[in-house]
Amino acid sequence: MKNLFVTVFAFLICSFKAHGQTDTLLFTLNKQSNICLNARINTSDSLRLMFHTSSTGVTITKESLKEKILLKNKQNTNIQTWGGRADAEYSEHNTLFINKLKWEDITVFVNENSGPDTDGKFGYDLLAKKIVSLDYDKNLIIINEILPKNLKGYQKINLIFSNGSMFIEGKLEIGDEIYQDKFMFHSGYGGAILLDPKIAEKYDIKSLKTISKSELKDSYGNVFKIETKLLPKVKIGKKILKNVPMSFAARSSDIPMKVFGNDLLKRFNVIFDFQKNEIYLKPNGLWKMNYNIKK
Repeated sequence: MKNLFVTVFAFLICSFKAHGQTDTLLFTLNKQSNICLNARINTSDSLRLMFHTSSTGVTITKESLKEKILLKNKQNTNIQTWGGRADAEYSEHNTLFINKLKWEDITVFVNENSGPDTDGKFGYDLLAKKIVSLDYDKNLIIINEILPKNLKGYQKINLIFSNGSMFIEGKLEIGDEIYQDKFMFHSGYGGAILLDPKIAEKYDIKSLKTISKSELKDSYGNVFKIETKLLPKVKIGKKILKNVPMSFAARSSDIPMKVFGNDLLKRFNVIFDFQKNEIYLKPNGLWKMNYNIKK
């Protein structure tokens, strides 16, 4: 469909109706560290959608479309994914409900995969111009118009947006070298760190201990072979995390992989200031939790 991507990003101006200035949403973490919330689309039964911090719009899986959701006037298009291009269905003019929040006239895409035990995902753009607090200690997402007054223990970092994803600065200690770059802030990825092999080739990764070999599928079923090594140090702002699993794809992606996933990010309580494009991070009760290493 012509101008499809314009339509997707115009999703930012969809109708967002909330009761009061503050809304509190309860979430759970699944086995892949995805942030999962109860939701409905149109007249559907209850769904489990994951909050995806590096995606926009709303997607559902084909399985959920068959069993739980009625979408009208589905159309076809071709889109870019991590693994290449893929055919996709989409439907316009839908309504999404999460707790007391309501979004109207939205476009819903259909894809193959989502996080374990979820029916799809929704992106950060639904909360444009809001202050969004993500509290892993209490399993709450708090949506407000102003910053919380108590920011003790939080560090402020610039939030960078590019091609529908958000990024923060980070440093990786690889052997005797430091790799510094902007990393995708990706709550939809269940690992800790993911790097494109073209980046990995520039550093002495052979000296790092291999801890697992596995596969990664993107939302449309494209498969990557993954090797995971143990990284001595990661620095985000002033905070240092030690002995972090770092994964490398066996082939380069059409979308460069420089990713901080939620097995790392969940160790911080987060405040997104989407008004000023800033983010606040504070270590939480999951800081010393063992990493989830996929075998």
